[in-house]
Amino acid sequence: MGLERASVPNPADTILPFHYWDDDHHTRGLSFDITFRFDDVLEHEKLRISLSRLLEIGDWRKLGARIRRNEKGELEYHVPRSFDDKRPGFAYSAAAYNTTIADHPQASQLVDPHRTHTDGQPSVFGVGFASKPEFRSFIRTPAFPEYLEDWLSSDSPQLGIRIITFEDGTLVTVSFLHSLMDMMGLNAVLDAWTAVLDGREEEVKPFEGFSHDPLAGLGDTKARSVQKYVFADTLIIGWTWFLFAVRYVLGVELFWQHREEERVIFLPAKHMKRMREKAREDLAAKHTDESNTPCFISEGDVLFAWWTRVVLRAAKPSPNRTINMRNTYCCRSLLADLGHIPSASSALVTNAVFATLTFLSVRQVLEEPLSFTASEIRKSLIQQRNIEQLQALVSIQRKTLDNTHHPALFGNPSMYMIMISNWAKSKLFELDFSAAVQMEGLPLESRANSLGKPSSIQGTGTKGYATRNTGVVIGKDAAGNVWCLYSLRKDLWPAVEQQLRQMSDESRA
Repeated sequence: MGLERASVPNPADTILPFHYWDDDHHTRGLSFDITFRFDDVLEHEKLRISLSRLLEIGDWRKLGARIRRNEKGELEYHVPRSFDDKRPGFAYSAAAYNTTIADHPQASQLVDPHRTHTDGQPSVFGVGFASKPEFRSFIRTPAFPEYLEDWLSSDSPQLGIRIITFEDGTLVTVSFLHSLMDMMGLNAVLDAWTAVLDGREEEVKPFEGFSHDPLAGLGDTKARSVQKYVFADTLIIGWTWFLFAVRYVLGVELFWQHREEERVIFLPAKHMKRMREKAREDLAAKHTDESNTPCFISEGDVLFAWWTRVVLRAAKPSPNRTINMRNTYCCRSLLADLGHIPSASSALVTNAVFATLTFLSVRQVLEEPLSFTASEIRKSLIQQRNIEQLQALVSIQRKTLDNTHHPALFGNPSMYMIMISNWAKSKLFELDFSAAVQMEGLPLESRANSLGKPSSIQGTGTKGYATRNTGVVIGKDAAGNVWCLYSLRKDLWPAVEQQLRQMSDESRA
């Protein structure tokens, strides 16, 4: 990351302001590299040509925008009228190796999904190799930016595509700054890309939010009366914010950041099914008509409840300490209900996620059955994932950001935070590049994923801030196995691995 040098703007570009929620510390400070592994050899030129064509359709050219600062210091997009070799719509590179993925020194470091399927046991895999220069130069498009400053000081587009073919498969890496989009935004891009690839251009959805921000006006107290946010009275401000900030800075940024470690968690379908069924059975047994306990809990609720328990057993915080469980959700359906976008499935390429909060004690999570925590998570979603509470939350968030330049935080200064972002609804494992298959890699009868669909997905990237106790559910593969990526203190991982081994032992008993 170098010093920011302003790149010379092109007067012919269309200038657009950043959407409000695309321009914050979190989105500006995180770039993604999402690597899809296909068990087939793909024709990289077909993929390149179809994506290039997409950027010629309607407002989809915004994907090729350059990032600039205006005279006020505000971020804005400079969108070329058209793209050529000198100013491409996306950064692109391809490489081919006459070897298998397993025999390549860099590619072989990625988790082998077929080996995990064979083992069939919960597992944890280290991904420390992903930050090493030799791996990053292999998996990413050469010289593609990693930090905001790199985009500002260059004429680089926002999207980077790297396609690497082997004798038995293909790796496709999509790189971008988080300010461009969330995972549902990526889903919209991939859907449109595959439509063009398949020869279905007429099915490409219009690009929403080219110049207008569909999230603008949320929480505007002048336009409408706003309901009180359910946790408004727990907003951490003044001295309480100072105490939290001191604990966070001293405990995370200065001492723990370099001792954090991201790892991949593999949870086989049979274990996820067993946990889900047990939690639902326990909940049904306790449910009565007079009870306010939801009789439905989703797989995501159970997964988050289970993982929270795993982390707490490893970290061993005080039993009386408050847990703030932060569960992100996509608000596109609510935007559609408000009439801000045509439908929840519209191609909205932006950041449109907020969070529901669940407050429990450490003791409750550890001592109550899994169904209890899962049902509390579900209650929070029902209570907070609606138009009224979204408006109320956004009102507080915007006021806090505009006045204090830090995000609004709810709870108490000593709380223990656990955060999860579930990408399952983005359906990344359903990406279908079968129209670009040149040759079958692994025999179809020896794998769960169909022709041209990924067998595994790994998310890596560059972070400009500490990310302890945060992570994502990448999704479910074709066999129903769950893949997650999570960041914890390095010294907690042995205890996590021990719990997963215990799950395996119990399943064999």
